[in-house]
Amino acid sequence: MSTKEILVARHGETQWNRMRKWQGFSDIPLNETGQLQARQLGISLTGEGIGKIYSSDLQRAYTTAKIVSEITQTGNVTTDSRLRERGLGKFEGLLSVEVARYFGMPDEQARTLETDELIIENGPDVEPWESFTRRVWSFLEEVALATEHDKILVVAHGGVLRTISYTLTHEGLGLPEYSNTQFIRLKVDEKKWKID
Repeated sequence: MSTKEILVARHGETQWNRMRKWQGFSDIPLNETGQLQARQLGISLTGEGIGKIYSSDLQRAYTTAKIVSEITQTGNVTTDSRLRERGLGKFEGLLSVEVARYFGMPDEQARTLETDELIIENGPDVEPWESFTRRVWSFLEEVALATEHDKILVVAHGGVLRTISYTLTHEGLGLPEYSNTQFIRLKVDEKKWKID
């Protein structure tokens, strides 16, 4: 297997991002800023030699991927539900401070919850972190083996980037908070994965 490069990007901004509401499976569209960010991402990736683009099937990711595809002239975007954000159950649509209060945390700790997602493992109807991680990696491993392209782009969600980072760095809590349209580069060679 030749070395492959997989760029994994977070979608552009939504109004819920701006309001600091939790999204999960909720299908929230990009706002105007998010569309502009997607265009800027496309411009920044022009000349990268991306052979294929995959996306979460949630519209905030798919719209970002479509805009990048048009700018980079990469062709059709393939969606896959395994790239969805972590399902956050009854917390979806709530502000971070409201989730913090649910756990009896002081308001000033609300931002901690946005990256220390393992804290919410016992939340109502929240997708278990292990299940979330398994579905994301099942997609990545399948694509790394199946695609004939040496470089692909995956447009997904902040939680997807965090679970990848968590798996490869074993940093535990305090994972990075990835901004809208930020991306990481993964290299895979002989089933060995690393963040480049």
